[in-house]
Amino acid sequence: AQLVSRMQRAQAHAHAVGLTGFHDFDYQDCFSALQTLHAEGVLSLRVVKNFYDQYLDSAIEFGLRWGFGDAWLRIGGLKMFADGAMGARTAAMIAPYDTEPDNYGIVVTDKEVMAHHASRASAAGLPSTIHAIGDRAVHDVLDVYAAVRREEASRGEPPESRRHRIEHVQLIHPDDVDRLAELSLIASMQPIHATSDYPMADRYWGERAPFSYNPRLQLDRGVTVAFGSDCPYDDIEPIRGTHAALTRSRMDGSPGEEGWNPAARLSVAQAIHAYTIGCAYAAGMERQLGRLAPGYLADCTVLDQDLFAIDPHDIRLVKVLGTMVDGVWRHGSFA
Repeated sequence: AQLVSRMQRAQAHAHAVGLTGFHDFDYQDCFSALQTLHAEGVLSLRVVKNFYDQYLDSAIEFGLRWGFGDAWLRIGGLKMFADGAMGARTAAMIAPYDTEPDNYGIVVTDKEVMAHHASRASAAGLPSTIHAIGDRAVHDVLDVYAAVRREEASRGEPPESRRHRIEHVQLIHPDDVDRLAELSLIASMQPIHATSDYPMADRYWGERAPFSYNPRLQLDRGVTVAFGSDCPYDDIEPIRGTHAALTRSRMDGSPGEEGWNPAARLSVAQAIHAYTIGCAYAAGMERQLGRLAPGYLADCTVLDQDLFAIDPHDIRLVKVLGTMVDGVWRHGSFA
């Protein structure tokens, strides 16, 4: 009951910043609370519910498959962690951190275990979504997905039937840059992480930093990129994330006009695509969500300025005037 009450307040905040839905990575009690909101008719965000490997046996036994549910609440995929995080320098690295020659980070889930779980999930109709921050973790996850893709091909299953994701892809080794495209994987990335973390990336990854926090590396190769926030680690507002993607700068303008690693800056169209169509594809809802078009669900966000017509640095000043979900104004009103 406490979670339901808090979720209702959180929904109002999400609508106020322009969100119409989210992909969730919380635990079973969250799923129960979301189902309560749905049953009571007050769930007003579209939710893709991913689950951790501790629930995999139960999901397989019960026969849950990706996409089960409806347009409000549906099953996503299996979530696993390959490594730690940048802030604690526990991201798994091929070479050590620049200032810590004995530190290669940590492995949270062994490669063989990830492969076993991902294989079982795929055979049961479930994609995987694996957290990978360091270049070793990304490399290992790519190897896992390569093996799973071979199994799927032997069963005659096309890649779009198992929309596997790598969460974050924060640092990728140059030898691995092409592999997400080759394996038809989704890069689930958070542009605001680049502006939050760039001092650490420069300090601990040094010459490797241009291959970090860089969605352009994947977009240029035709990979589907889905943008998010990783909230509560970083700010949930998509306007802030869009500003970061376009400028590679923080809200206060640092580190300067050109931004950090400016070669990684995106266009407005690329950023909006990643926040809309990219996320819809990752959810298996690209024929319902992600576009303003006949036959699509009536979800939209109204802003006070045209993102295509203003200086990218001014996007940080843009306000959300209204958010519609399922044809109802959940924030603001233009009736």
